[in-house]
Amino acid sequence: MRKNLFSLMLALTLVAAALLPLGQPGAQAQTKLKMGLLPILDVLPFYVADQAGYFADEGLEIELVPVSSALERDQLLLAGEIDGMLNDLISTGIFNQDEARIQIVAMARRAYEDAPQFRILAAPRSNITIPNDLKNVEIGISENSVIHYIAQRILEENGVSAGELSWIAEPNIPVRFQLLMEGTMKAVCLPDPLAQAAIEGGAILIADDSSLVESEFSQSVLSFRTEIVEDNPEAVEAFLRAWMRAAEDVNADPEAYRDLWIENTNVPDSVRDSYELPPFPTYAITQPLAWDDTMAWLVEQGIIDEAPSYESSVNPAFLDAIAPAEAAAGDPANGETLFVNLGCIGCHSLDGAQATGPTMQGIAEEVAEEYEDVDVAAFLHESIVEPGAVVAEGFPDGVMPAYTDLSESDLNDLVAYLLTLE
Repeated sequence: MRKNLFSLMLALTLVAAALLPLGQPGAQAQTKLKMGLLPILDVLPFYVADQAGYFADEGLEIELVPVSSALERDQLLLAGEIDGMLNDLISTGIFNQDEARIQIVAMARRAYEDAPQFRILAAPRSNITIPNDLKNVEIGISENSVIHYIAQRILEENGVSAGELSWIAEPNIPVRFQLLMEGTMKAVCLPDPLAQAAIEGGAILIADDSSLVESEFSQSVLSFRTEIVEDNPEAVEAFLRAWMRAAEDVNADPEAYRDLWIENTNVPDSVRDSYELPPFPTYAITQPLAWDDTMAWLVEQGIIDEAPSYESSVNPAFLDAIAPAEAAAGDPANGETLFVNLGCIGCHSLDGAQATGPTMQGIAEEVAEEYEDVDVAAFLHESIVEPGAVVAEGFPDGVMPAYTDLSESDLNDLVAYLLTLE
């Protein structure tokens, strides 16, 4: 089986970690948690929560442990030197290939339409300008990593098949950036904000993971060792309350945290003042579609033999416990965007005109009148994921697809938008 250096080192670390004591059963629950953090944009809410005293408000002592690489972070976690971390689905799948060593408890960051996480770039002054130009061109990546996975999915979404793609491994991201700018590498995949710095330096943007917004394939996550989740759930829940509070602060006023971001992460000088800090998802967690696709890719690449299950690796119980009512209610603005992007507008008018499907004008009022004592939001939710459950009179069954791949947060946003239509 072909494995890259990371996979081999992690496998050795897993064996070594199995020989280390990770605490005695029945030990007193700890109020101190150690979190391993790479110097990347995704970790900003950790530092916001620490600076604002949100962890202390929850009765927690959180030690933020900087790490220089994903391998260092993973070794610390497996040795019990840290309790949790910010990582990704690829990393989680490798950790849990034999047993559920870690559990995802929340999404930390995701790609948005106007805020991508990863971009595929061509060298300055190259003749590569569109995705099709990358057929059989070597693209610089970190092999068998989240960057490799996302780069492949971006290009597939833009019409380039996996069989038409060629890769060249350069695990050091700053080196990959430099080779691109020199023209030694014709194309690479880079994370933001380094990708933005490359564009400002003349690199050509070919595509980015904004094309994967609906699938949520591009995301980072918050994970804890399974021992911590099982032995100290109160601490995990308290941590998430503080983290979500900090994420909401960043979303409300990102400029207030620019200096903290620059201080604690690697930010290219050229974009320190110009890069727009992205929104952070709140009360969101990995959905089965993204998990299953990532695990299928890992198996396809020969990185793991068998995919760990969603249920053993993703634990939504903590967010279910702390999510405020308004979070469950959804964001109508994002729902409106989804209504258009998903193509709903093509079958459902907003002005009363009948089309392939019934109009959405005044849909909430209509449902309430037609079905007495029904929970309108729950009815609309079911109609999206199971459209055959109730078919509007005068319209055929089986025409509307079941949107079962939408995340719960997107479903809530879509319902919230429908509830605003008069």
